[in-house]
Parts: sequence; structure tokens; C-alpha cells
Amino acid sequence: MLDPKGNTGVYLLYMYVRIISIMAKSKSGHDATALASLKEKSAFQITNASEKELALAILRLPEQLELAVSELQLNRLCDLLYEISVKIAEFYQQSKVIDSAEEESRILLLEATRKVMEVCFDLLGMKTIEKL
Repeated sequence: MLDPKGNTGVYLLYMYVRIISIMAKSKSGHDATALASLKEKSAFQITNASEKELALAILRLPEQLELAVSELQLNRLCDLLYEISVKIAEFYQQSKVIDSAEEESRILLLEATRKVMEVCFDLLGMKTIEKL
């Protein structure tokens, strides 16, 4: 249960915290005001396969919510969280965020991912953390 690797709560929280850490190191930071300003002036662009895979994973939230409710299977949210976490790890390895030409777009992708993960954690009754 406490293994930091694999499909565990610690791993899922670790990936959530990693997103926050990357965002905090960026030019815009993790500040809500700075992120709102970034959303207004920047457009979201997919520039490589790892970004596309992560974006597609977070777009599955409505479908998985509907299936979880209609089939009474909360594990679908856990599976989605794990899938997103794996995609974050792949994204992090393949795409430079800080000081890249696509930094603003990638920060917006990470913020969208963080929000989707936060919703899933909340629905599962798990509290999010900012540091691990």
C-alpha cells in the first residue's frame, strides 16, 4: 500500500506532487493568479506524442465518471488516476517543460492534469498534498 512504485496511493500522490513541483519551478509558478493570466494569454498546443497521450488520458474523465456511476465501479477512477500517472511519467521523461519553447503550453497541460487528478482524488475520498 505504501510502495512508491506501481498502482498505489503513494505513487498516485507522488505524481500529483511532481506536477506541482514542476509548475512551481516554471516562470508562471503555481500561483492561481499567474495561472489565470497564463490561460488568458497562451493557447494550449500539442507538440509531441507524450503530450497527446496525457491530454487524451485526462479527457477520459467524463466517460469514466459516467461508467463509475452507472456500473457502481469506483475502481474506474482509480484506474484512470493510474493511467494518468503513467502518462505523466512518460511526459516528464520525453518533454522538457522548464525553459522550453513550449513551457507555457505544457504548464497549461499540467494544470489541467492536476485538476483532473484532484477531482478523482476528491471523489475517492483522498486528500491531496503539495509536498511528499
